[in-house]
Amino acid sequence: MCGRPKREPRDDPPTIAGVVIHDRYGLVLTVIAALGAIVAIASLFRPRILPAVRIYLRVTVAVVAVQVVIGLVLVATGERPAQILHWLYGAATLLALPLAMWVGGKLGGREQHLWLVGGAVLTVLFAFRALATG
Repeated sequence: MCGRPKREPRDDPPTIAGVVIHDRYGLVLTVIAALGAIVAIASLFRPRILPAVRIYLRVTVAVVAVQVVIGLVLVATGERPAQILHWLYGAATLLALPLAMWVGGKLGGREQHLWLVGGAVLTVLFAFRALATG
């Protein structure tokens, strides 16, 4: 019709690149969160590194937030996770550490430190589960 050649469907729609970025970034995020959890646990035995751990964990929260934004962009473009649980684990990954920091901040002292460590460990566990369900 009208002399136009028939267009073949693309093998790699633009969202495929977004999915790959989301997958790879999720792996990087999990490694970053795991290192944060390890250092947070180490800070229980070496409290002098706690200020650096707090900064690192705040950066980890920002890294998780970027991953969530990438995921939301994918949803806006029509992509969906392989399992619906991915939504739950993604939200839990984003909320675990900030909530632990907030609750711990209200307690102070050793309890604050333990909440920080618990939040860091939960973040890596939720990130790992999000990878498995994505």
